[in-house]
Amino acid sequence: MIDYVFVVLVYRNTADLEDFLVSTKEITGNYKVIVVNAYFDEKTKSDAQKIAEEFNCDFLNIENKGYSYGNNVGIEYAHTHYDPKFVIVSNPDIVIRRFDLDPCELQGDIIAPDITAATGKKQNPMMVRRSKTSEKLIYQGFKKNNNILLFAGIAINKITRILCLFCTQKKEKFPIYCAHGSFVILSKNAIETLGVRIYDEKIFLFAEESVLAYKAHKYGLTTIFDKRIRVDHKEDGSMKLGGIAVNKELSKANIYYYEHYVRNI
Repeated sequence: MIDYVFVVLVYRNTADLEDFLVSTKEITGNYKVIVVNAYFDEKTKSDAQKIAEEFNCDFLNIENKGYSYGNNVGIEYAHTHYDPKFVIVSNPDIVIRRFDLDPCELQGDIIAPDITAATGKKQNPMMVRRSKTSEKLIYQGFKKNNNILLFAGIAINKITRILCLFCTQKKEKFPIYCAHGSFVILSKNAIETLGVRIYDEKIFLFAEESVLAYKAHKYGLTTIFDKRIRVDHKEDGSMKLGGIAVNKELSKANIYYYEHYVRNI
């Protein structure tokens, strides 16, 4: 059985893809990479396919139906063709710094590594504990276009997170509620429990972490933050969510998540 299969969804950003693939040399264990290209045009498709072939990756070209759909296609392909111990959903703008653990050393159904953004910010754990108050405030903030409510909801999560990180400085790994979506490790048990279409395809972009955390909690799966695995996330930390399209998708995703998941609890 193969240890790891990486699912890397690409939309135009082929330079990042090449950097990611170079960094996979840090991995201990046998692995395969599946490059899923969300189609934009023939040039970017050709560029992505060429890089995939250079690094001996499987290449899938699909219609651009969003983050959830693209990753679900990759997860299903990985499970059907390789049946690995772990499927790793990774953004192409990730650089692996340390991944030298034997697969048997990994604990948990979902594993969240130590992710460092370009600003130096630690992106995991995304949520240490679930807060229904925070979820409601964030929902109302987006629904009513009220920044005070939105920032209040975000602040609750931030304070909880800061306190947790302070209290667990000496721990290598511990359970959390929600893993950051840029690099998440899914065990065979997680995929068999949740199904290969893990993400909600009605969401085009954003909130995938919340959906995964909700489903994991519902089915009794454990999510473990493991500092022994380290990656860098080249996401521009200074980038503002100021683009109209981005803001729209962020708002739509969070409203959908609350109304279709949280409200039904």
